Amino acid sequence: ALLRELILRCERLGYRQLVAVIGDSANAASINLHASFGFLRVATLRSIGFKFGRWVDSVVMQRPLGPGDSTPPS
Repeated sequence: ALLRELILRCERLGYRQLVAVIGDSANAASINLHASFGFLRVATLRSIGFKFGRWVDSVVMQRPLGPGDSTPPS
């Protein structure tokens, strides 16, 4: 519900893109949640953090809003 509301508010404000950074590529629940709301995986940042005694990769996901990049901003 929170992510849905964030998307709606950002669209109302005229934002064109949302970017999510998932702090650990092993967090399948977060990646799947974002994917279910239309986010696409666009990058993996390898060994960007050290957490609980291990190096972790971060996942960058992106979702277009409204017209996205199909038209120039007004």
